Formats: sequence, C-alpha cells, structure tokens
Amino acid sequence: MPIILDHKDEKRHDVTDNVIDFINRLIIHIPDYHFLTTRYYGFYANASKKTLDKVHALLGIKKNKDYSRETRTKALKNKLNKFKYRTHLIDSFNIDPIQCKCGSIMQYTYNPLENSKNDRTYRKRCIDEMMRMYKRRI
Repeated sequence: MPIILDHKDEKRHDVTDNVIDFINRLIIHIPDYHFLTTRYYGFYANASKKTLDKVHALLGIKKNKDYSRETRTKALKNKLNKFKYRTHLIDSFNIDPIQCKCGSIMQYTYNPLENSKNDRTYRKRCIDEMMRMYKRRI
C-alpha cells in the first residue's frame, strides 16, 4: 500500500492500487537508457574545485579538509591497502603471513621470465596448465 504525501496540504494519503498501476507509477521515475543527468553543478561540480579554492581564499574561509590530489591519492592507497591479503590478516588475526618466526620478513624474488629470452614458452606452459585444471573440474 503506497503512501502519497500531498504537497498542497502536507497530509499523508494511503492509496490502495493493483500491481500494474503501482509499477506504472514507479516506472516513470526511471530515466531512459543513456539519459544524462546533472548531479552536481556550480561549486559542487568536480571541475570547479579550483574556482571554489579561489573563492575561499578571497573570502578568507579556511577549509576543514584538504582536497588536494596528493591527499586524495594517499587516502585511496590506504583504502586499497586494506584489501590486500597481508594487511587483512594482520588487522583480523594479528598474524603476518610473510614474517618468519625469527622476525625477518620473507622476500619474493622469483621471476620466471628473468632468465628466458622468450617468454612465449612460459606463457604457453601456464595456459596449458590452466586448461588441464579446467578440464579436471568439468
């Protein structure tokens, strides 16, 4: 039972409709495919950050946050770092998967393409191995 708030008298009206009428009322709010809408304009638009900084400087308003590219990039790297396997295990279980019992951290140094002149054979071998694994699952 949809609830309609009337803007004229600010009262709530309960409406009982059948399913088809409800879906028809709902569909009119869905934009067409590839229909472009303006979400942010003016100072809220991403393209006007420099203009907004100039306005803040002229008015003497201090910004609460630093929106520079460097700060945003650093924050994104920190956010993506949380999704890595090692940091997830450290945060969840306080266990570092690449730290040895003696305290040293293991280094990953194996590069299969380092000694070969042509990596085509290595890639073919990897693809063949994946196909064998795929065939075993089927």
